[in-house]
Amino acid sequence: MTETADTQTEQSPAARRRMIKYGVLIVLGVLIAGYHLSYVRTFFVEQNQHRLIHVGTMTLGAAVVAFDVDPQTTKQRIGNYIGLLEGFVGVGATLYLVLGYERMVYEQLGVYTTTDMLAGLLMMVVVLDVTRRVYGPILSVVGVGGLAYAYWGPYFPGILNHNGVSINRLIQGLTIEYGSGLYGVITGVSATYIIIFMIFAGMLEAYGALDYFLQLGTIVGRRIRSGLAQMTVVASLGMGSINGSAAANAATTGAFTIPLLKRHGLDEDTAGAFESVASSGGQIMPPIMGAAAFVMAQITGNSYLYIIVVGALPALLFYFSVAVGVHLTTMKEGIEEVDPTQLELESVSLQREEAVAQLFGRSTDSISFDNLTVRNLVVEGISLWVPVGVLLYTMIILTWDPLYAGFWAVASSIPAAFIQSVGLRDDYDLKDFGVDTLDGFGRGLENAAPIGVAIGVMNIFVGVLNLTGFTQVFANSLLSLSGGVTVVLLMLTMVAALLFGLGMPTVAAYITAVLLIAPALAEAGIPLLAAHFFVFYFAILSAITPPVAIACLVTSRISGGSFWETARRSLILAAPLFVLPYVFVLNDSLLFWEFPTTATTFLVVLVGFVAMAVALVNHLEGSVPLPVRAALLALAAVLLFAPLVPAAGVLRLIASVLVIGLVAWQGKYLPESVQAKLPGAAR
Repeated sequence: MTETADTQTEQSPAARRRMIKYGVLIVLGVLIAGYHLSYVRTFFVEQNQHRLIHVGTMTLGAAVVAFDVDPQTTKQRIGNYIGLLEGFVGVGATLYLVLGYERMVYEQLGVYTTTDMLAGLLMMVVVLDVTRRVYGPILSVVGVGGLAYAYWGPYFPGILNHNGVSINRLIQGLTIEYGSGLYGVITGVSATYIIIFMIFAGMLEAYGALDYFLQLGTIVGRRIRSGLAQMTVVASLGMGSINGSAAANAATTGAFTIPLLKRHGLDEDTAGAFESVASSGGQIMPPIMGAAAFVMAQITGNSYLYIIVVGALPALLFYFSVAVGVHLTTMKEGIEEVDPTQLELESVSLQREEAVAQLFGRSTDSISFDNLTVRNLVVEGISLWVPVGVLLYTMIILTWDPLYAGFWAVASSIPAAFIQSVGLRDDYDLKDFGVDTLDGFGRGLENAAPIGVAIGVMNIFVGVLNLTGFTQVFANSLLSLSGGVTVVLLMLTMVAALLFGLGMPTVAAYITAVLLIAPALAEAGIPLLAAHFFVFYFAILSAITPPVAIACLVTSRISGGSFWETARRSLILAAPLFVLPYVFVLNDSLLFWEFPTTATTFLVVLVGFVAMAVALVNHLEGSVPLPVRAALLALAAVLLFAPLVPAAGVLRLIASVLVIGLVAWQGKYLPESVQAKLPGAAR
């Protein structure tokens, strides 16, 4: 970063506001992370009180995150001040509720003052509007719609009709009765597991995880022709697993990968599609799986470790199919050779790094693309792999609760980064390490606060469902519409999950969909966890499904391409993911491991996805003839859905051999003497 650039940045009012914004986030991040980490170690307040404090602090944090540093209109400037005011009102109302907790819970249970009711109402309003500022109107409209439905229930027709809930009962049941509504069970997950792992993600980001994944992807990419494009997949896989947001992941990694792919010859819409799909799918990748895995563990009553084991093979299948699609698409469109040592890092999080540099006077990059070797990446990755190793060791070997394991993962990241950075790197001193550490807490709050308020809104919606009893009614309606046919029920479930997820963060989309839909799947005889994963996958896919397709919206803005074309190409690339939930419901050995069925099913499905990718991308060593593409799609259907017909094992074996043969023939992977005798060979 040059001195001239620094001077120009300092003269910019927007840059000054950005510096103040990130400075406030760092201060709040340190304080809020300190509180939550202390709670995990000592549990020094009651659980319901902790949820109160968590929602209040997340509201303030989200209000700061939503602050627009470069407002263009008077309306935006006024909105900034109102947003900050709402954050402080949330803190004030939270403080009142915390101080009155003993009275309301133990002394006057069920008897609430007008001020109590006002504090509860203020918290609902503030959380709903701050969420709107962070995510846009859709999620808040869901919350407000739920409240309207609860109050005007008698006026709704059909299955929506109910007796109605009074305003006083709504405020009480959704706020000041605690333990439900805004402060319900899912908020408890956000206040413990999610916040700790978002702090963990923030520390990894600050210590260079994004740049590290980009370098790792570059080394992987050197081994194959589509290497530069594969870097997108590897980087987004790593970051998506820890940050829990398709849109945030697309914005963060896409700010680097999309311009890079475009500079080296890839079409702008294709570059955006690569990033959209990879960013969305990162949330299904263990060991962290974004934030939804913790919610799933809480709702289903399974351990977090069991959730990530169950989700491992489908995640691998998805990423392998995406990697194949990326490779074939890249070969089809062509991409220039690139020298990995010439890759530029300054586009990654540039505004944030400029602001931090202004605050603390540092300009050292986290890590460099120079001297890309496996040995150097081992050294550069100490701050990443040591805490991840601690996390896995404490959860798997010591069988600790993920909350306690997450605490020690955060704690171990600091000395690991110190050893890596101060001890093993040049031009990096104790001040730089301190700056990165503080920035890590700020990033942790920036990751956690939007999710925290979104979950608050969803808890309001869930509370309405509980108060009105709509969940069971909706499940029964789905069963009736399907006529008891499982395939029809699954298709209805898919459509509902995609619709519920449009424009929402993944966790909120999953919560909305699963509470309404999973009961119907469970009543149809589908294992509960399989039902949850089925809904979870389509909640993720809503991020690339028009008309909203939030991940495609982000990447098309970065690439300068067409939103609709980016979404179309994303859907082609992610086609196997639309099929995968049906596959693991039908072949549940992919979720619930059993030997040797799991291994053989995994390989068969893998071959089926390769066939799908080749047929949809329409490229091997040139275009694939239409009859061959049709045959590959038909064989893929056999491989994926053979259990529906007799002699499934024999059919899958024959189909696998035929797919391998067709791909080898069209890809010219056979010996020349054999290839010359096949149809289409040059004479």
